[in-house]
Amino acid sequence: MITGKNMKEIKPRQEKIDDWNEIESPNFFQFKAIGDKLTGVLLQKSISSQYGFGLYSIQDDKDEQIRFHGSSQLDDLMLGVNVNDLIEITFIDTQKMPKGEMKLFKVRRKTL
Repeated sequence: MITGKNMKEIKPRQEKIDDWNEIESPNFFQFKAIGDKLTGVLLQKSISSQYGFGLYSIQDDKDEQIRFHGSSQLDDLMLGVNVNDLIEITFIDTQKMPKGEMKLFKVRRKTL
């Protein structure tokens, strides 16, 4: 409801929403533990304007869209992957760096 000092009361319109399809946010996957694995068909790859790392989107075997962020090493590996490739990404180790740890990945691809 919208009201104001010199305004008449306006009631919100009641609309039937049953014929609308709700768009859900894609799931964001984070590689947390060594051995974590993500498999699916690569739908999209782009660069995050905020951080400068890759932003990737895959479709898994359950038809769910999953997004994940890249890193220096993962982005380098993803250069060899094309949209519509079946990919498997495995978090294999960490490496000590001057400013913390860097996650290391193994990427495998299969052209469909």
